[in-house]
Amino acid sequence: MPSKVKFVIGMLAFTVVLRLLPYFLTTYNVTLNPTVIYYPWHFMPMMAICLYSGAYLADRRWAVGLPLIGLFVSDLSIWAMTGNFSWAFQGDRWSAYVCYLLAAMMGAGLNRRSWPARGVDAFTRGVLAEVLFFVVTNFVYFCIQSDLPHSLAGLYTCYLNAIPFAGQAFLSTAFYSVLVFSPLVVRTKEMALAGKPELQSSMAR
Repeated sequence: MPSKVKFVIGMLAFTVVLRLLPYFLTTYNVTLNPTVIYYPWHFMPMMAICLYSGAYLADRRWAVGLPLIGLFVSDLSIWAMTGNFSWAFQGDRWSAYVCYLLAAMMGAGLNRRSWPARGVDAFTRGVLAEVLFFVVTNFVYFCIQSDLPHSLAGLYTCYLNAIPFAGQAFLSTAFYSVLVFSPLVVRTKEMALAGKPELQSSMAR
């Protein structure tokens, strides 16, 4: 199995654990209330891994499919842990899958950038992907599940109410997007040639 596929699977497993942890803690009567304990609900690398998968997995089926499989596994696990289907698969949940699919497609071409331009580009695309996620998922929620009046004022209130929940998602995507595309994680061509001046010379011809 290619190392980049292993990395994507590992990061998706990490994301699944982060999503399941609060449900696991509640079984031990741990109250996840901001006034009692702080838990980073949305500080997860899901969006960044979608970008990475889209950039580095050559098979486009896996590039798009692996993140969605990871998301589906986490949703199934939430259902299994809680016994509550609606907690895992709300009526508007499909919109999140669509947004993550689009995020994976947005990662295309990032692997051809060199550092630090790659980091800036990953940061920009990550933020844009989060904006897309925020706009689309909250609009679908407003249309399908919200009790707010179906008017411009109701839509505005829906987006306004969602801002506190989106803050950590934007921060996590900004952080993880730069991290997973950084030289700490990615073996760039420049790093591979760093100690081989004869290869650098041959490439310069």
